[in-house]
Parts: sequence; C-alpha cells; structure tokens
Amino acid sequence: MNILLINASPHKKGASARVVSELWDSFDALGDTTIELDIGIEARSACTACGGCKGGGGCIIGDLGEFASAVESANGIIFVTPTYYGGAVGSLTALLSRLLYSEKRHFLYKPVATVGIGRRGCISSAVDQVNRFFHFTSSPIVTSGYPPIVYAVDSASAERDAEGLQNVRSLARNMHWLAKCIERGGSDGISPPEPEAKISIDIPSLSRR
Repeated sequence: MNILLINASPHKKGASARVVSELWDSFDALGDTTIELDIGIEARSACTACGGCKGGGGCIIGDLGEFASAVESANGIIFVTPTYYGGAVGSLTALLSRLLYSEKRHFLYKPVATVGIGRRGCISSAVDQVNRFFHFTSSPIVTSGYPPIVYAVDSASAERDAEGLQNVRSLARNMHWLAKCIERGGSDGISPPEPEAKISIDIPSLSRR
C-alpha cells in the first residue's frame, strides 16, 4: 500500500514530527510504502473559485503539483495537524480547499484520516474540521479505538502521551486494513458505487412552500 502522510506543522522537529514518525514506523512494519509531504512555513492561498482549474490543467496558482501527484498515487492519506486557535492549521485548510476543488477526482472513495495535536482543548474540533472536507469526496474516514488526538506541545511531551501514540498506531493498522480491502475488492471486480446525477436544492425556496 502507498500511504501519504501530510504534516501541517511549520516546525520540523515538533510534536507533529513525532506523530508522523510513529505512523511511518507503523506502516513500515506493515510493509507499506510511506510518503511524507510537509506543508512547511510557505504561505498557502485558499481557493478563490476563479474557475481557472476547469480547463483540466489543475489550480492556476501553481503550487499543488507535488501534492496532487502524491494524492493520485496514494491508497490512503493521513493528515497530521497541530491545533491553532481552536482549529486546524490555516495553511492546510487553504491547501485542501484548492486540492479538492481542482483535483477532487483523485480523492474519490479514497480512505483518509486526521490526527490532531494540541495542549488542551479544541483538538477534536481541528480533526473534525479537516475530516469535513471529505464528506464531499465519498471518502471513508478511518478511525481508531479512540479519537486520534495527541496531547503535546513538543516532541518530548508527545512521547509521554503513550495512549495517544497507541491510538496513532491503531489508526495506521486500520488504514492499512481498509486500503487492502479496497484493493482486493477492485481485483475481484467490486467497483466504487456510481453516483447519482447531482440534485441541487435552493434551501430558501423550501421554506416558502
């Protein structure tokens, strides 16, 4: 299996890096190939709905190529995000808004998961914020035996959250299992379901009936 890990932290050796390391080791033990991409400190523009990607050439802002290629070839994707001001890292959500708008086809029916990291509250809100993107791609959202969160402010405190790291390992095993099931199903002729034609409803018009 090819598993893509996207690290949203701007810090190279912080708590997120420790979580990515735990995931990497878990997938390696399962025989999977793991690729890590870092959001880093580069400023990321959110989608402006300009429509420039509709010609099929991808987002015209032009910094998605590496991410789009990695998503296309991945069997599963895990996002790792610190919690800033009660939510996920802004550069990650900006990136996702453009990736899903311009490269949605590469996410369809592909299992995804999010690990949130923080000092105290709102970590689950950050996880939910990222996972909500994938309600629009029919992606199975992989879970663990407990919400995939790690209480930490740096790599040392992440190391001390033994339960959190255990949940991360469980998440890796579940992702591996589901990705293998999907691959085996494809080999046996089981294809993803065909979506119905899109129905769009004007919500305010419903209230006038």
